[in-house]
Amino acid sequence: MSINAISVRTHVARDLLQSAALFKTDKLVVWEYVANGLQYREPGTSAVVKVSFDSPSKQIIIDDNGRGMDRRGLQNFFVMHGENEDRKAGRRGRGRFGTGKSAAFGIASTLRVSSIRDGLRNTVELTRSNIEAAGENEIPVKTVEQDVPTDEPNGTVVTISKLNLKRLDQRAVINFIERHLSHWPDKPVVTVNNHPCEYTEPSTSQTRKVKPSDEIREILGDVELTLKVAKGPLSPEMQGVAINANSVWLETTLAGAEGQPMAQYIFGDIDIPALDDDNSPIPAFDMSKGFA
Repeated sequence: MSINAISVRTHVARDLLQSAALFKTDKLVVWEYVANGLQYREPGTSAVVKVSFDSPSKQIIIDDNGRGMDRRGLQNFFVMHGENEDRKAGRRGRGRFGTGKSAAFGIASTLRVSSIRDGLRNTVELTRSNIEAAGENEIPVKTVEQDVPTDEPNGTVVTISKLNLKRLDQRAVINFIERHLSHWPDKPVVTVNNHPCEYTEPSTSQTRKVKPSDEIREILGDVELTLKVAKGPLSPEMQGVAINANSVWLETTLAGAEGQPMAQYIFGDIDIPALDDDNSPIPAFDMSKGFA
């Protein structure tokens, strides 16, 4: 058999599961869906996201009051690496790589999304067994409810079940959320099993602000790095400098100082909008949100 044309193809199941492997802990997975609930909301609405851990049932539920999704929105949600509708419309934010829908499968076997928009509820479900059975082909997402009329307000409930983790680390999840809420542009309400997540900045003994040289400013823009030294050693979640682009957290790093004396006292942040427009052949960061 001759092949007249050669083209690039993708093995859809392997693609999704390899993306899911980037989300190896409950805190990474939970934050992915919490952050979606914080960002995708109606203008003027204060974000409220409730996270519930149900260890006996081996499931995590993330309930938000965002703008919700209709059938078309859910279809776009399940497009791997698809172009984010908000970004396409010129609204900055998360969703650059389009891999978040795979996050649940980093720690679990079932993802259910129930979303209400404009008085209609749509609920869909995807399982790891469905993904593995699909192979190279498109992966069918099961429709549980379609356009069911409801008086409930807009919002989305994400249920992650059949967890593969031995235990849920609620404290680590709370710490992770609280650290990242410190960089959120407003003051959303996020609770984990009714515990309100509130960022409290550690007491500091020193603060230093650093501006780039003229040469670096041409590349990064007129940014400012804030470095702080805490009065006491910080927990791992609090250590390091948070790298943001247009207020969207990308990574936290100690830039090679990990394990060095006094490194556990250092924290800070920098916002580099230019990273959001970076199209370099070797990008500064990839879909793992880690820096190259």
